[in-house]
Amino acid sequence: MNQWKSWVRRLSRPEMPRAERRVPLGFVAWRPNSPASKRSTVADISSSGIYLHTEERWPVGEVIPVTIEVEGWLAKGAQQQIPMQMLVVRTDEHGVGLSFVLPAGLDPDLWEILVKDSAVLTDPIDLAYALKMMRTVLFLYRLCNAGANEAIILLGGELDAPRTENAFEISLGAEKLLASETDADKMRAHPGIIASIFKYGSWVQDDLTKQLWSGLFVTSCNVDAIDKSAIESAKVFVDLLVNLTPTQSLILITACKKVIDIKSGSQNPPSTRILFTPEEMTQLTGIYDPARIAVETAYLFNPGLIEKVFDFTSYLPMEKFDITPSRLGLELYKRCKAERIIAKPQLDKSEAQGNSGAGELV
Repeated sequence: MNQWKSWVRRLSRPEMPRAERRVPLGFVAWRPNSPASKRSTVADISSSGIYLHTEERWPVGEVIPVTIEVEGWLAKGAQQQIPMQMLVVRTDEHGVGLSFVLPAGLDPDLWEILVKDSAVLTDPIDLAYALKMMRTVLFLYRLCNAGANEAIILLGGELDAPRTENAFEISLGAEKLLASETDADKMRAHPGIIASIFKYGSWVQDDLTKQLWSGLFVTSCNVDAIDKSAIESAKVFVDLLVNLTPTQSLILITACKKVIDIKSGSQNPPSTRILFTPEEMTQLTGIYDPARIAVETAYLFNPGLIEKVFDFTSYLPMEKFDITPSRLGLELYKRCKAERIIAKPQLDKSEAQGNSGAGELV
């Protein structure tokens, strides 16, 4: 991976790629949109394309989707699969020659390095990293074209290894969400916003908050030109999300889901307060100290994500926590596509007192 640094230094002095063919270690490929397609061996690979040993034959000149992955000993997963568009350039008695259809703006030196690494690496960890990098790079250039360099440079050295892995997960989550969007293939993103999502979202360790960053990534994409107001709006939500702890995210998502559920069930929904007992908040958050729970809710109130703050001046026993989300809180929920996230309680039912944590709607 040391070549990353040299690539970053050469961004201002691009060179033409050398299509040196290499024999990869255990790559297979198949056509995912064809039920009859079987995983076939990649006989060789270069920055320009692959040669596939297969009995299948596709028309020369046709662009087809192809998925590449490592066969056998490497644990399979979405991040270790590389979905690509490929052009059929030749067929013979042994198989098919395919050329990569790369997104606009992709730096040729970078692609050469990624292909070379994927073909010669033998360590499972290093190879998995290389494949995840390839998938992320293709996705970012598809959205940002040449502007993707801003985010790619972060992955190439500014983020340490754990943060880079977190960025990979955020990117993969966004890619999956974006695939279900209308006009997904026409979506574009502002490179500065995506770089900010990687820079700040890569600090998080929990799956819930990573999903929120993936959702914010997707809602930062647009078919239309991204104007200054859209950029400023996205920055607001980046700033809000970067300050949320996993517990605060869980509280906010739960409250927003309940408001939306009650509104969707009524044509003229009444003004709804979301009230939880201390026992229900313990069930939800895994925190047994009501004072600590009050502090978490206060941090949601300070940026305006919930409507009320707990009264810290009262010495009366805590009976209810009002976690009703504000308009801003609901907007953040929608921008992070949190309606697709199942906010799971952090305790088993047997470990907490009280009921199932459904809360009270009044």
